[in-house]
Amino acid sequence: MLWTYLDTDSHILILQIRTLLPHSKFTRECFALFTIIFCSWLIGPCEVKESSVDGRKEKNVVHIQKCRFLEGTNCVGMCLNLCKIPSQTYINDSLGVPVYMIPNFEDMSCEMVYGQQPPQEIEDPTLNQQCYHSLCKVKDSYDIDCCSP
Repeated sequence: MLWTYLDTDSHILILQIRTLLPHSKFTRECFALFTIIFCSWLIGPCEVKESSVDGRKEKNVVHIQKCRFLEGTNCVGMCLNLCKIPSQTYINDSLGVPVYMIPNFEDMSCEMVYGQQPPQEIEDPTLNQQCYHSLCKVKDSYDIDCCSP
């Protein structure tokens, strides 16, 4: 019964966010700011950067200097399947703001671009990234190829 109330309350909160923050520069910049304030403990040190949207400058990009999740697992498959794709889907579908996450597997940084629709999964270049076979903790622990389809 408690879960029903919590689910209803969260649904109301999400509906209010979608209503009060329609697609706009202000909304994209708010999401970027909220991300660095409320999520840096989870994803690591981050900062807001500018990008160009329709020819105008906006502070809608969150640059994660070194992603704690990717650094902790050294696993491309876990990054893509447990962070990137679910986060993009949740923020877009539930909160109504498109976001494209661009992990950099060379330096373990990541960018979250609010307001940018991610490409179809089949066209997303990050989904073709090979596993760090020598570093992957999942492969070492379970002897599986976590990036294979």
